[in-house]
Amino acid sequence: MKEEILRIENVSKEIDGNTYLDNINFQIFKGEIMGLLPLNNHGKSQLIQLISQNISIDFGRIYFDERLVNNYEYSNMRNNKVYLIDKQVKLIESLKVIDNIYVLNHEFDSYVINEKKLKEKTDELLEELSINIQSSQYVSELSLYEKTLVEIVKAITSGVQLIIILEISNFLSIEELINFQKLMKYYTQKGISFLYIANHHEEAFKICDRVCLFENGRVIKVIEKKDFSDDILKPYIITFENREGLKDENESSGNFEFKNFTSENLKGISFSVKAGECITILDINNKGIQDIAEILMGKIQPIEGNINLDHKRIDIIDTHSLLENKIAFVPEEPVDKMLFYDMSYLENLTFLLMDYKFDESIVNKKILKNIKEEYRNIVGGNIEAADLRKLDKKDLYNLVYMRIILLNPKIVFIMQPFSNADMYLRGRIIELINLLKEKGIGVVILAVSISDTLFVSDRLLIMEDGKILNI
Repeated sequence: MKEEILRIENVSKEIDGNTYLDNINFQIFKGEIMGLLPLNNHGKSQLIQLISQNISIDFGRIYFDERLVNNYEYSNMRNNKVYLIDKQVKLIESLKVIDNIYVLNHEFDSYVINEKKLKEKTDELLEELSINIQSSQYVSELSLYEKTLVEIVKAITSGVQLIIILEISNFLSIEELINFQKLMKYYTQKGISFLYIANHHEEAFKICDRVCLFENGRVIKVIEKKDFSDDILKPYIITFENREGLKDENESSGNFEFKNFTSENLKGISFSVKAGECITILDINNKGIQDIAEILMGKIQPIEGNINLDHKRIDIIDTHSLLENKIAFVPEEPVDKMLFYDMSYLENLTFLLMDYKFDESIVNKKILKNIKEEYRNIVGGNIEAADLRKLDKKDLYNLVYMRIILLNPKIVFIMQPFSNADMYLRGRIIELINLLKEKGIGVVILAVSISDTLFVSDRLLIMEDGKILNI
């Protein structure tokens, strides 16, 4: 008989009158990779918190390692042996790998630390796991992927029994994800359990033993491995269509050219985009697109290479000159990075317009009135919003993309557009990218995961080790 590591029975939780968890029944077995597909994000963070810590609940019971740890009558607020791995690394950057794994470990019970023996033990462990990291390295020297590997080793050595993996394909490359999943499989053989939260069912089906569909704070279906198929999900998911399909990557040159760019992680790459076309650059190693993003944000300068727009060379590559030449950039999770929450909806909408199109500090009142009325037909009453905090995430994404449309650039680069987006939001982002294309704006998607990008892309370019591959 299978042993349970977690069982949630009929659990409900309200916060300020809103129901975030609604009569949840959910279990994870020891040595199992349980998938969670949130169809929307409502209740997702509350579920993660509830599994990690015995916070108060309004109804139900929770068992961890087959012991009652929480119920509606009493919650002790203690942490369970659970570790969350997401993009926010929980290591101390200024300390060495060995210190993060053992010295800061509450389970480490040696009163006298024999540094030589501890180093040997750590090196043996990393070698056994085929992790090419030195125990004496400082965490600040590691890549995000390497830090993620150290986190999972730290979690296991601290006695954790359940590890929550949150949307890891948003920040690991395809190559890194495959290797990380191999490590997960290794640890399941040791009895460690995983809750694998993914944005896309294809990703979850490849690694999970079972998959749970989660919507509006409710578990709506649990799918066994033998039943994994696209057909079983059709009643629950939105289907997206690529209206034209992918074209050959070498079919034509475009109005925009990125020529012979070289940086620390780019090896002389070149590509072009036409007006109204969308290409996706899929980075197998998750290094090259990071350099492209930093160049576009003005954080680094390329060693060599130039940008041509309508056969005209752009000599100064910084944020200001790119915007002046109608080249825009949308960062990953843009509602956190592009919007100003102490400004109104209209002020946010016209922010780039004020600085770069009219070269004025204040847009003419008549122009502002015309913009307001035009976009009222698109975004409705949100155009009057004085406080962005009252808007939902979908409305905020609308604002980000409407600002780009109002600026009307020739080309827009979008970094990981579907990162941390639930199914409904991904559908809206697809519509917004297609709207950019309809406006004649060229689109370049920078991605480490291919899921959903093909629904908007006309061409796919594969980048590996900083080079565009010929496929």
